[in-house]
Amino acid sequence: MLPQVRRFRNWLRRRSPHASTAHHYSRDLELFFAWLGKPPSDVTLHDIDRYIEHCQTDLGHAIATVNRRLCALHSFYEFLAVDTPDAPPNPVMPRRHYVRQGRRLPRDVEDEVIEKLFAVIDDVRDRAMFLLMLRCGLRSAEVRDLSLGDLYLNPSPGNLPRIWVRGKNGSHRVVYLSAQTLDALQAWLAVRPQVEDQAVFLSRLKKRLTTTAIRMRIIHYRRLAGVEVSCHQLRHCFGRHMVEEHVPLGVIRELMGHRWLRTTILYTHISDQQVQANYDAAAKEIGRRLSLKGEGQ
Repeated sequence: MLPQVRRFRNWLRRRSPHASTAHHYSRDLELFFAWLGKPPSDVTLHDIDRYIEHCQTDLGHAIATVNRRLCALHSFYEFLAVDTPDAPPNPVMPRRHYVRQGRRLPRDVEDEVIEKLFAVIDDVRDRAMFLLMLRCGLRSAEVRDLSLGDLYLNPSPGNLPRIWVRGKNGSHRVVYLSAQTLDALQAWLAVRPQVEDQAVFLSRLKKRLTTTAIRMRIIHYRRLAGVEVSCHQLRHCFGRHMVEEHVPLGVIRELMGHRWLRTTILYTHISDQQVQANYDAAAKEIGRRLSLKGEGQ
């Protein structure tokens, strides 16, 4: 690892010790400089142009991945500007280099698919994990990071059971538990091995479960159920369910840990009852006026 990249990584860790940014950004930088074969002082904007083409054409990266790597590079050179005398100019020009992407709606799955999935989840630990995603909107990394001290399962009268969630970029939020999720979590805690590791969810080695292991578990169950669903789609279903029950967007934003309300608003587009009603009424009226009856009808 280049010494400049190492200093940048350490700086990111000091700023956000609980975030994964330091790991991902330093890895992105290592890949870039290994590909380019130049020191940071010699990188030009044309090198960035070529790297974008390499990522898109040779590696087939998604737009979000390309932009994340550009963001890592841009942040790295911004760091050098205040860390190093005679720092090189920043070769990443956002208006020139960042790849535009259209608005992407959350991709949830039908409730029928969810029912098929949970019908085959017979492990008490796994059922609790995936219900936290479906009923509370947790990300897989947030499930991984849960510790016993984050659980408040016996609240005072008038309050709901809740958990303290460590979100993205070191943020925290409180998430409440439905009766179904609470039952599943307590069922797991009743059989959870009593070990020094304070992680809520343990592996067979009695260590904190990794996100890779969590994702492998859902792959196992979706194969058994014959469906296609991911951990993050369970979280998207939570957002859709909240919208369908007319929960205010500000509340949904807090529950899901969105930084911006515009992210939460996207869930209204996948389950907008008024839009559906307006379309259905208009389509029926148009069909009445223009039946398009043809041969065989």
